[in-house]
Amino acid sequence: MRWETWCSWYKGIVDRLGLDEERDREAAKVLNELLPGPDLAGLARIVRGRECVVLGAGPSLDVDLEKLMKTGGTGRVLIAADGATSAALNFRPPEVIVTDLDGNVDDQLEAWRLGSWMVVHAHGDNIDRVREVVPLLSKRVIGTTQVEPFGKLYNFGGFTDGDRAAFLAHELGAKRIYLAGMDLGRKIGRYSGDKDPRRKIIKLEICRELLSWLAGGLGADVVNLTYFGEDIPGVPRAEVLSR
Repeated sequence: MRWETWCSWYKGIVDRLGLDEERDREAAKVLNELLPGPDLAGLARIVRGRECVVLGAGPSLDVDLEKLMKTGGTGRVLIAADGATSAALNFRPPEVIVTDLDGNVDDQLEAWRLGSWMVVHAHGDNIDRVREVVPLLSKRVIGTTQVEPFGKLYNFGGFTDGDRAAFLAHELGAKRIYLAGMDLGRKIGRYSGDKDPRRKIIKLEICRELLSWLAGGLGADVVNLTYFGEDIPGVPRAEVLSR
């Protein structure tokens, strides 16, 4: 994702949520200093040309995972958004975890020890968490930022863990992106780490808008499998995975 393409979205989100851009940049600097050398090619090999299932942390997640298990969906590349990792571990570790570290980090570290990649995101509110967790990750870790990327950091686009996971899959060449656990309504799932309901609902609105842009404006092949929840403009729904 070119910064010029993402910048206007970021500026709009800053205005809607009252974000501190300088704190975002400070967090990026901290993460960049703590990361080992990135192996983006290694992560891309997992995703490129394959069908991926992005697991959001919405209320439908448990139902969606049960359906995926019955229809072979857990055989696709699983990309878990932060707290969704805890639910995924009941079936198998996801190949990739996209996280800003506000979910159950112990479960995420367990999945990492079992072979998952961690894509850790830095923003102005999680600097302490980044300092605590990232030094524990010696390999299979990529760092992302929502401001201009530099050093070891990438900006694939996206803002919440869920839509960032879908943007990452698209940027790394996924053949198709299925969404599960992406309710994006006013009910917050039990796997979500966000403790501010009012702010969370705004973030879910932003997630919905970004996923719509990903499918419509950027041409990603995205299909929504989420059992309940809101429709995403430009993203078709399906009850089951295509064969």
